[in-house]
Amino acid sequence: MKKLLIGCLGIGAVCGLALGGAKLATQQSASELAGVVDQLNPLVKAQAYYVITEAPTAMGEHNTPIYEQTAADAQGRTRPLRFTGMKVFTTGKYLRIQSKGAHVTTYAAVPVTQVPAAARKALAR
Repeated sequence: MKKLLIGCLGIGAVCGLALGGAKLATQQSASELAGVVDQLNPLVKAQAYYVITEAPTAMGEHNTPIYEQTAADAQGRTRPLRFTGMKVFTTGKYLRIQSKGAHVTTYAAVPVTQVPAAARKALAR
């Protein structure tokens, strides 16, 4: 019984370290692999990021635009995000992006008054 308990604790510790390491490894990545890892990792929390729209980086299948931009959260912390739009956005507008790490779930255009001051300051650089 003691060996079983020690084995379970060991497996739990290894899993915890692996999930924590994966969270740290994908913090500043916008790759597809980082998006999948963040989507499945329970340690990564969903939160809102803000971007100022730019021209698409590339065009994907079916002529859908792909954007790779620096995003800022409400505290002004930045990270790269890669997402596919349904259309080419007008440049210079704000988007609120809901994501779980690098995994983008939704986006919506927002007026500048709904963008936190710290995010606006971080994006102005």
